Amino acid sequence: MSALYAYAVTMGGMPLPQAPGILPGLPLLALDEAGLTVLASQVPEGFFDAAEDPDWLGARAEAHHRVVAAVPGPTLPLALGAVFPDPGSLRLWLRQRARRFGCALAAVSGCAEWSVTLEEDVAQHAAWLRQADPDLARPATSDEIGQPTAPRPGAALLAARQARRRQAAQDLARLLGAEARHLAPTRPEAGAVAGWAALLAGDAQRRLRKALDTAAMDLAGTGLVLSLAGPFPPYAYAREAARDA
Repeated sequence: MSALYAYAVTMGGMPLPQAPGILPGLPLLALDEAGLTVLASQVPEGFFDAAEDPDWLGARAEAHHRVVAAVPGPTLPLALGAVFPDPGSLRLWLRQRARRFGCALAAVSGCAEWSVTLEEDVAQHAAWLRQADPDLARPATSDEIGQPTAPRPGAALLAARQARRRQAAQDLARLLGAEARHLAPTRPEAGAVAGWAALLAGDAQRRLRKALDTAAMDLAGTGLVLSLAGPFPPYAYAREAARDA
């Protein structure tokens, strides 16, 4: 028996992208429902049940992305691993979300998603803070009975780092929010302070890249580093649109 692997939701009547499917030799299919199309491939039943090999998963993720990136128009990419038991269940899933997906496709038209991350080099940030505030580099002092008269340098330095990271993240969120059609926080990876997925139209992409270049220059040498990646299909936005209420 076979199941259906779903890649993305598009507007109805969209031509099939010219890309190989998630497994060699498996052609792409287009299932139309309620004015929308979902791109899919037939796959063996239980396709992802025992998917523990990271190399195998990585190859499947690349194939999934190639299909999504080749769609010639607005698209809502689905997460890796969206498998449905049969065409009827996939059509029902699409029909139940048709209005939401139609609005989401209109929102992503002419847009791309960008990933913005604020990272911290702890040693460099601490050194910069000590240089900016000499009190952070002074040893702790005590009164006549041995009670500390000021916060210990380690605690004060940690508080200064946290306050500056928080302020930098708030400044970036405001900057992104001014340009993005949609802004979603992402789960920071190791070493990252904060991250966002920003859905941006064409003009906004150019403005934001220029603003982020300026912000990165302002942070140069402080131990806080900005990184920008994209453009991508709107994966984060689509996850929210596809999430069950």
